[in-house]
Amino acid sequence: MKIWPLRVLDTVIRAGSLQAGAAELHRTPAALSMALSGLEHELGFAVLDRSGYRLQLTAQGAQFLRHAQELLRQHDRLNSVVTQLREGAEPKLLIGYDYTCNPDLLLPALREVQQAFPVTELIVSGYSQLDSLQEVAEGRADLTLTPWLPTFQQIADFESLRISRFELVVTLAQSLVDAHGLPQSRDELAALPYLLPRNMNMGINPEQIYRVAGKSRLRVNDAHTLVRYLRAGLGWGVVPRDLVTRELHSGTLREIDIPGFLDHISAEVHLVKLATRELGPAGQRMWQTFATREL
Repeated sequence: MKIWPLRVLDTVIRAGSLQAGAAELHRTPAALSMALSGLEHELGFAVLDRSGYRLQLTAQGAQFLRHAQELLRQHDRLNSVVTQLREGAEPKLLIGYDYTCNPDLLLPALREVQQAFPVTELIVSGYSQLDSLQEVAEGRADLTLTPWLPTFQQIADFESLRISRFELVVTLAQSLVDAHGLPQSRDELAALPYLLPRNMNMGINPEQIYRVAGKSRLRVNDAHTLVRYLRAGLGWGVVPRDLVTRELHSGTLREIDIPGFLDHISAEVHLVKLATRELGPAGQRMWQTFATREL
């Protein structure tokens, strides 16, 4: 069965007459009538009731048209896929994000790429310990959302866009505050258990950054696990503010403000790619969405 007779049937019924359908399809009414007669002959039943002033669908014809319209929609989608692939749209766009970053930052760009390049499959993966940056450096991801420090430029020839501020907060559960009070100094902090991430890629050791031993230490692999254990009252920790905003607002977690403790920690969240990597149209659209927005 060919697509053209289905297109003719759909257009004629939607337009209301052979004459109107012929004008829309840039054919003669006689050509459309011949296509519809051929379709009915192929199907073996009448699709149109021609007894009245206007063409009407028979009961079988109405059922058939519903299925034909779905086939036409699929055909149109397939044509769109072929066109986009012919014009260079990438079949897949690999996007990473570090678990310390809020993936909601990607939402506006993802929606725009979805609408503009439906043929491109978007694959979004989360990583711990700055592994998302390593994925880009080694060519296994096209783009990533990650905390950014200028020293990372030593790893590879990166190009990056500033997305938002990366703010760290020292926090602990209200249950620990109830039991021990809110720490006011490094010594009081050191008297409580310390939750911290494992040593990160790129040679970063959190213990050497904060230099507070803690009564005991519990190391975890990612920021989301760290937040869960903070909520459970297993100790204090340093986490991105974006990941605990709700808990701080509700009072489940309490922020610890010790002068001078985190004053030297400053970073940003960047969208990062290899400078030498040529992005396809979907990747370029995502990059430009962030490049042109107002911060």
